[in-house]
Amino acid sequence: MRAYRLKVGILNPARAVGQGGYFQYMRALTEGLSRHQDLHISVFYEDSGARPAPESLPPNVTSVALPEERSRVVKGIRAALTLANVRSPVLGRYRALQGCDLDCLISCSSSVGFHLGIPFVGVIFDVIYRYFPHLVDFRLPERIRRDLANGRLVRHAARIVTDSEAGKRDVVRLFGADPARTRPIPLSPSPHVYSHLDLPESALREVACRYTLPERFILYPAQLWEHKNHRRLFEALVELKHSHGMVVPCVLAGSGGDHARQVLRAIPELGLEGQVIHLGYVPDADLSAVYRLATALVYASFADYTNMPVLAAMLLQTPVVCSSAFAMPEQVGDAGLLFDPFDVGDIARQIRRIWSDARLRADLVLRGATRVEEMSLDNFGRRWRDVVDEAVSTSSIR
Repeated sequence: MRAYRLKVGILNPARAVGQGGYFQYMRALTEGLSRHQDLHISVFYEDSGARPAPESLPPNVTSVALPEERSRVVKGIRAALTLANVRSPVLGRYRALQGCDLDCLISCSSSVGFHLGIPFVGVIFDVIYRYFPHLVDFRLPERIRRDLANGRLVRHAARIVTDSEAGKRDVVRLFGADPARTRPIPLSPSPHVYSHLDLPESALREVACRYTLPERFILYPAQLWEHKNHRRLFEALVELKHSHGMVVPCVLAGSGGDHARQVLRAIPELGLEGQVIHLGYVPDADLSAVYRLATALVYASFADYTNMPVLAAMLLQTPVVCSSAFAMPEQVGDAGLLFDPFDVGDIARQIRRIWSDARLRADLVLRGATRVEEMSLDNFGRRWRDVVDEAVSTSSIR
């Protein structure tokens, strides 16, 4: 049996399945770290239904389904002990981690690494709930839960990882994280996008026909959450039609979300039937084809630090038009057009630019290719490997 230098665990919570971007991040993290052949990676799934087939995994990756956590008492005891800075034997489902002899654990909301007595890396993706507490998915109990989880990570983790410099600044400002122990690592495209780069023209035509796509259209792939800002995007399309005589078809991909009914009801209310097309859930291969067919990606969210669709678009040679909220300018760089997500007129102006200027679209495709290379899976894995090495080399467990 091969001797690995380090054994790394990745804790993949059940909540990830319903949050596409987070789940894709964990897939990219596993793939990126697996390219370092001296590591063995154990991925722990709280939702066994999300666990991939063993034959689909690299040789140095093992997936482990954790037992269901039934006891709220166990959860409460574990959280209380962590808050009290008391290390104890691991309780509940996480006992399965003890026999894996891990050198380092990577987790989002759990500080179980503290109780295991091993260095762990805490991932804090965003603190959007601090900016928009009124959003329906950030009710008071959820905000309290996130504050407690983030506070525990900042206190005990050997390293904290964010997806951007803006994210790092907020974690330092809001939770008192040590800047020297906080590492911004830019997102990488999800591994599945790389597997669909060379779709033949015949596959593109088949997808266009099967989904009845317009000859030209802008694409917005996002679940129908309130913060995804569909309404203002629709209003920008209405402004283009009324003020400039431009009918810009818009294709939505994504299902579910707290605002689905309002979003879909707004389409006929604004007179956009036939112009705005909602595809619902689209499988990975088909969605990659839809990106390739789109005239541009328009990402309108007002409450994301960074996002996966922008990287997928760059990788699939689709021009990018994106919200300027939070760290999205940092992510896009000079490879896309930016707009104020609260300004309908600005959204309309940038759509008009990308829709009308073929030379601009070609230039942004070239810039996007350069930009996304900086955030490749290889670079993502290398940056994460550096953080793992830093965490393991710490002289004490916090």
